[in-house]
Amino acid sequence: MLLRGLVSVSLLAVSATAFADAVDINLNNTSAQLQYKAALGGTNLGKSEFGVGMIYNQNNNLMGEAGLMVKDDIGGNAPGVSVGVGLKALSARIATVNANASALALGGMVRYSPPAERRLGFVGQLYVSPNITTFGGASSYLETGARIEYEIIPQAQVYLGYRNISFNLKNAGTTTFDQGLNIGVRMSF
Repeated sequence: MLLRGLVSVSLLAVSATAFADAVDINLNNTSAQLQYKAALGGTNLGKSEFGVGMIYNQNNNLMGEAGLMVKDDIGGNAPGVSVGVGLKALSARIATVNANASALALGGMVRYSPPAERRLGFVGQLYVSPNITTFGGASSYLETGARIEYEIIPQAQVYLGYRNISFNLKNAGTTTFDQGLNIGVRMSF
């Protein structure tokens, strides 16, 4: 069932690239992440974004995810600050401890771009899934991340980031799914 879900997410990501708003890939020596993000439009509540993605690491851990986020600039008294809130559904195979887990995580992000240098950005994000919305062999999920990004041209950003993804497994305690620095590029179409 996990494999079917991951294949479905992969096919959606590959077939959607013809309509893509952005493709994001980041790598380090032990893991790779590929994401596709599409703008769903803007309303008076902010700009909506849909995304799908996959993470694979050298321990044969594999996770697929799909999510929605609403984000916008704060404006006024906080120039250069934007925030977002969202949710994502994920399914993971944690090969290092032979477990499968799924979760519906709530989270958000904060981005700061100095008004004098709008091409530079500092981003932090957090996603959490407590026991009530975590399934399979896990009882909770936590993802944190931070990155520094720079817009090379309007359609391309490069970044250096840090990601930590962990599950609290029912039979193995807290297990790190993926952790470390990564370098990435985000291309908009």
